[in-house]
Amino acid sequence: ALKDFGHSLSYFENGKSFLDVGSWEHQYKLSIDLHDAAADAACALGAVSDVQKYSLSVLSHATSLEDKLNAMLAIVKSLRKSLALQEAKQWGVKFLQELGEEPCRIAGDPQLNSDISSMIKLIADVADESILNLKQSNDKKLVGIMKLYHEYFYIFQMVEPGMLFSVSHRMVQLSFERGLSEISPIAFAQFGVTALCMGNACGGYRMGSLALKLARNLGVPGLVSSIIAIVQPCVAWVSEPFRNIADSHQLGHTLGKQCGDESSSNLNNSWLELTNFLTGQDLTTISSEMHSIMREHRKNHTWCTYCIAFTYYLSVALIEGPDFRDSVGASDIPNQCDIIAFAKSRKYEIMSLNMQTNQMIRSFLFRQYDEILKTPGILSRLLGNKIPLFSLFVVGVFYEGLSSFCMARRTQDDIWITKGNAALAFIQHWSNLAPRNFENKLLLLEAEKYFTVDDSYQAQKCYEDAIRSAQTHQFIHEEAISHELAGLFYLDKGQHDKSRQSLSRSIGCFKLWGASAVVERLSSFIRDSFEGACNLEWVTE
Repeated sequence: ALKDFGHSLSYFENGKSFLDVGSWEHQYKLSIDLHDAAADAACALGAVSDVQKYSLSVLSHATSLEDKLNAMLAIVKSLRKSLALQEAKQWGVKFLQELGEEPCRIAGDPQLNSDISSMIKLIADVADESILNLKQSNDKKLVGIMKLYHEYFYIFQMVEPGMLFSVSHRMVQLSFERGLSEISPIAFAQFGVTALCMGNACGGYRMGSLALKLARNLGVPGLVSSIIAIVQPCVAWVSEPFRNIADSHQLGHTLGKQCGDESSSNLNNSWLELTNFLTGQDLTTISSEMHSIMREHRKNHTWCTYCIAFTYYLSVALIEGPDFRDSVGASDIPNQCDIIAFAKSRKYEIMSLNMQTNQMIRSFLFRQYDEILKTPGILSRLLGNKIPLFSLFVVGVFYEGLSSFCMARRTQDDIWITKGNAALAFIQHWSNLAPRNFENKLLLLEAEKYFTVDDSYQAQKCYEDAIRSAQTHQFIHEEAISHELAGLFYLDKGQHDKSRQSLSRSIGCFKLWGASAVVERLSSFIRDSFEGACNLEWVTE
């Protein structure tokens, strides 16, 4: 596909070469069209300097705002795709102000909160059919503004998450006040993310579903891949099992390819593998697929690369060990140190929290207690900075809770119990809404809490329930964790036979997940804890 865009750019450049010196006066429409087409092709190729060359020429010669819209969008989009996000944000601010839009407001602004609440109530009071039949608008300026806000959404996700609420609210507001446009389905998808963050999970999920219906109703099926990439990781998990979400990302990946939306297709492919990780699919397969995605984007290091890089290196560590030449990656992908250095240098909130979440999972599974001490709180950052509730981050809070109760028993410091209880309350809230995704996690956190406060009866019951729930919902990796923690509980209570049985079952589950390095850590622990425990097999129920 990129080769086709390269050929297209060559054709447009050749066409431009036939324009005479006074083409902006005598061949104005043709000049605009050729420059816009060349900028679009260059944007698809990731050639930021070419995008700016063609687009700035349009901006300096165009005689109307409508004729500037494509150039404005191309500049912002190309910078966003290349992760030059601060520069993209600056251009976006300039262009939106030129188009008459007010500055975005930060999350927590009282008037913004009131406006969002009013919009959520308005949508709740209107039937789906009425929203689908809102008047439609073909206003070119409106479409241009909406497309710029759509770019803003992706930019602010990384740079300034607190602005996302304002962006999504304005997009939905424009759709109601000035009519539905081809970008309105995206607006409802993004506002669904906002509604969820504001505590309205059901409303957020409904808006995500509405977005897909609107795309079909407005005849813009090409947006479906983009909508899936927004809704599934940020909203749909409150109602749909993770395995269904993985299937949706597979569909989004395919649809994006079919309609030429490579960006959304690639993003869905990345989220497919991240969701496969959350469901406990085979680590070797996941790491291989992630490696292929990173290799495909190795030249321009798009968001897809950084979206999965931390989980890729986590998966490899779980297979090969925590010290697997940690500073070096394969020659055809960015190495781990470069990925971490990039994340720290840019200070992008989403990327930073992604890195932190994967570090928490890694530290817990390898019992790296010093690293747990150094890892900032995931939950406090997630709530304090009004970050979209990506499924990966919510699961990260689960691991933070497990780590906290573990540290509470090691240190006897009540601050860890407080952190564990906060994580437990957070997971309990989502388990009430999405038991298929979080019931087993809640039960395991409750077991760890009861173990920590020395309520043996409740602890044992919750461990057993957590194991059954993990089996029922097919989370083999979390079944492994539940068996291991139950084994440690029985060992602490002097029940050595039950402990060894639970720990050996844990090894069996970790083997099925493909976490060879965790199997080795646990096997070493058992050899040290039980005399003569050299050959361990999975004890079946």
